[in-house]
Amino acid sequence: MTTTHGWSGSPASRVAVQTPPSVRAGVVICTPLGQEGVLAYRTFRLLADRLEARGVASVRYDPSGRGDSEDDADPDAPVRSARNAAAVLRTAGAERIVFVGLASGALIASAAATEGDGLVLWDAPESGRAWLRRQRALATLTIEATRVVDGVETLVGIDLDPAQAAAVAALVHVERDPRSTLVLVRPGARGPRAVGGLPVVEVPGSAELLDEMSIHARMPVQAVDTVVAWVDEHVPTATIASGPPRVDAVLDLDSGISEHVVHLGPESLFAVETVPAGAPDDAPVVVLHTGGAEHRVGGNDYQVALARALAEDGARVVRVDRRGTGESTTVSAGEHNHLFAQTWVDDQDAVVSALGVDGDRLALVGMCAGAWLAGRSAALSPRLVVEISPNDFRRRPAAPGGHSAAAAGSPSSTRLRIRSWYDRVVPQVVRAHVERSRTGGVLQHVRPLVAAGTEVVVIAAPVDVATFERLGGRAALERYAPGPHPGSVSLVPVPDGDHALFSPGMRRAVVSEVRSRVAALVPERV
Repeated sequence: MTTTHGWSGSPASRVAVQTPPSVRAGVVICTPLGQEGVLAYRTFRLLADRLEARGVASVRYDPSGRGDSEDDADPDAPVRSARNAAAVLRTAGAERIVFVGLASGALIASAAATEGDGLVLWDAPESGRAWLRRQRALATLTIEATRVVDGVETLVGIDLDPAQAAAVAALVHVERDPRSTLVLVRPGARGPRAVGGLPVVEVPGSAELLDEMSIHARMPVQAVDTVVAWVDEHVPTATIASGPPRVDAVLDLDSGISEHVVHLGPESLFAVETVPAGAPDDAPVVVLHTGGAEHRVGGNDYQVALARALAEDGARVVRVDRRGTGESTTVSAGEHNHLFAQTWVDDQDAVVSALGVDGDRLALVGMCAGAWLAGRSAALSPRLVVEISPNDFRRRPAAPGGHSAAAAGSPSSTRLRIRSWYDRVVPQVVRAHVERSRTGGVLQHVRPLVAAGTEVVVIAAPVDVATFERLGGRAALERYAPGPHPGSVSLVPVPDGDHALFSPGMRRAVVSEVRSRVAALVPERV
């Protein structure tokens, strides 16, 4: 598969363009808003691969203001970015354009497509207003902290100022020609009324993809194949020789920093590197790991904001897609992620080796499963490890190429019943002892790092502070308190924070704390 990565437009969107040698048409895969886009990431890669096999080019993108793209507060950015993505496809030779939108991305596709374009609406909400209403209810249940700060509203995976929220609410579908439109719905559902009563095709899989956590989400392969077959039937059979799409390999930001794509290690892991202008050879290097099975941007794009802030402070920052996430490694139907597996530990070692950084200049920062991964780095002797929202301290990773049982699928009803009985009957002190025996506890987790002279900082919301303390965290804090000796453990509680970093207060605390800790690694200049 031939993929060109880069940035396009102003403000710039990050794009991934797949082009076969000869092109029949181009498909704009419209990015859903918020966490929907995170969950759909690998599915969209599968869709792009299968389209390319049929001679159809495609573009996946982060709208400006989101993900790896340039900052942009324009309320029209999602729709403008979709139209810009279509323009990028035309530079590669595609003349016929089809917009494909999943979930909230369907609203964007409807707004961006012209009458002459093809349109696929896949699990589309009735309207932007209906989507917002559902997302606000979900956020109220999910985000325990204040959701609105300084007028900016936080939903699951996205922040919206009042103008942006109004623009989303105003998104609607319009009546379409059935000859150029496909409507896919969940079994038993109906399509949006506004498209004019078009016939719908029922396909399974949307619930398994969009209504799960990232570690349990499953690709809706039948739906993907239905989209590919429809596009194959509705675009010209004649081909045009494709050319390289016009995109920029480097994103220059106003603050004097820049970003570019790198591929690291024997697995050619995809990463975005953020560097300050004229970065010295001895600048600290920060590797960012996100949580779960998610790609490099992190919850509500916090890793992008953190990377750019750290680069402004003088650090070189890499946010990486581990194997089986984001843009790294071949995508396949039915793939499992490598949660808590030796595979990801090996990836971390390979990334650090490829960057050629000494441990004394190395900081590893990870969230949730990424926190566990950052903590498995004693052999690298990093100067700093920051674990954000850690909730697992297991000693033994799954075998290379394998995955933790926790990542294999959603818990069965039997397992949930047994767990409920266990929690009711077994005393908490006994449960804590069993959990420490299974996972190793905090002391065993941090001991190798402290012995290597690493400063370990844990940043945690109340729910994760409770887990940390239950698994022996207080003993670790007392035994390895900061002092004159190298190697220490400290805890930074965030009382109004949340585990997933959806809450704005948690993200601000994380960025501030990580910046202050990394600042100590930046060499002083005379």
